[in-house]
Amino acid sequence: VQPFDIYSYSMPINGVVTFHAQHISYRQNGIVVIASSGSGGRALPGLFATLKSGWPSNPFNYYSDISGSQRVAALDLIPRTVRQLLGGIEGSILDAFGGEYEWDKFNVNLWKSRGQVKDYTIRYGVNLLDYQEELDCSGVYTAVMPYWTGDDVIVWGDMQESGQISYNGRTICIPLDVTDKFEGQPTKAQVESAARSYMAANQPYLPSQNIKIDFIKLADSEEYSSFEGLQEFGLCDSVKVVFPMYGQTGTFKIVKVVWDVLLERYISMELGNLGTSLSEALGISDSGQSSANTSTR
Repeated sequence: VQPFDIYSYSMPINGVVTFHAQHISYRQNGIVVIASSGSGGRALPGLFATLKSGWPSNPFNYYSDISGSQRVAALDLIPRTVRQLLGGIEGSILDAFGGEYEWDKFNVNLWKSRGQVKDYTIRYGVNLLDYQEELDCSGVYTAVMPYWTGDDVIVWGDMQESGQISYNGRTICIPLDVTDKFEGQPTKAQVESAARSYMAANQPYLPSQNIKIDFIKLADSEEYSSFEGLQEFGLCDSVKVVFPMYGQTGTFKIVKVVWDVLLERYISMELGNLGTSLSEALGISDSGQSSANTSTR
């Protein structure tokens, strides 16, 4: 059970009252921090202590399983809200450290990876059928040429391939700047290792597409039985998606869920790239309030 703040309601002539609420974590949009990260990197416990020093007093608790130090550019002595510093603007804590947030009551957890990889497969043309949407392959690539830049020094790595084919069967390579992954000058091998980690984490060879699964419509269809198991999973769990037409397989996260609090059941789920729904989850888009319940578990 998660607490929500009711921010509006309507009372139409038919007597059916509608309430709109947002998760308690959105109160961090009303807490301001003024601080500087300085020129060096800071670990997350110290950064979280800075968030606790905001105005008015900050009742939230913060935790992360991510180690290391990074410079948070958004801590630049300009007044920022806590929610912005967590991940709502460029140079935020999320930009510096990566990871995935979990909003649990008054606890904010930044995990290396939230959720689990589940043994479940969605195949286009098999158990998706009429719910397939147009795929965008314009931004895909299958290899990167990594590099690091410093004071009059550039460290190049050899081209790193993903091992996956592109939508048109060609190898597509782009440059990849990994400078922000290192505090000092790395070796060529380290640059190449950072590139491989990036490819594994981001799967840039896959089409850009989120898959929306509408459980209400599915309930009346023959395909529903194929999706019953999916309702046992939660936000940020991952399932396998197969694109037979491209010969590709990727792992897609559950990036958005819509839950009926009265009937206690899923209305819909969205699978895809976490970044496409992140701005909504952090409350920095017009629809941020209405999607508040999708960023909690």
